Amino acid sequence: MDFSELRFQAREGLRGRWAQAIGVAVVAWILGGTLVGAGFLPQFSYHFRGDDFTLDELIQAFTTLSSQCGNTTITLNLLSLAQLILGGAVQLGYARILLKQHDKKDSAFDELFSQFHRFGQGFAQKFLRSLYSFLWGLLFIIPGFVKSYSYAMTPFIMADHPNLTASQAIRRSQELMNGYKLELFVLRLTFIGWDILAAMTFNLGHLVLNPYKNAAEAAFYRRIAGYPRITVE
Repeated sequence: MDFSELRFQAREGLRGRWAQAIGVAVVAWILGGTLVGAGFLPQFSYHFRGDDFTLDELIQAFTTLSSQCGNTTITLNLLSLAQLILGGAVQLGYARILLKQHDKKDSAFDELFSQFHRFGQGFAQKFLRSLYSFLWGLLFIIPGFVKSYSYAMTPFIMADHPNLTASQAIRRSQELMNGYKLELFVLRLTFIGWDILAAMTFNLGHLVLNPYKNAAEAAFYRRIAGYPRITVE
């Protein structure tokens, strides 16, 4: 797979849309709906494993933030609750924006919240992916890590196919990622140099890097799903 071509497609999709892409990525991250990429700001630099996070990781992250930010425990608890409840639906909205961005179609900022009518399915897909990865991880860390890649395309699939349930989309993601898990891992690895540079800016560089990484994953999805056979209306 030509990773430089995927990154090029990501940049082309972002051309003229960087301001909106950064704003959408920040709000998606705050609400727990980001697809790939960690914190933007120094106090929010906790790195979650894989493309999702478990409840224990969430608790650990916000415990760390509480110690850094002083008497903000209540605010952080409310934020963590919002991420847990709303994150799945926001994730579907973000995937929809990323696919439209890749397809060079117009999308509005508020489309991030366009999938709230699918709240149940959004919550289910995120929860089930975390649960399945955790259960596989009980067999040792590597199986859980590999399975997280099997499930990684679920939000994109649900954005493309609104009638699919969370379980159906997860199964389709497993089928789609058969033979492509290593390619996705390598694609993410190609950004390691940029990750290091972003970290050197006290993580402020992630404001630009994370929309780029998410756009590259949308391009990856389109490539393995057989674009333009599948399109977002």
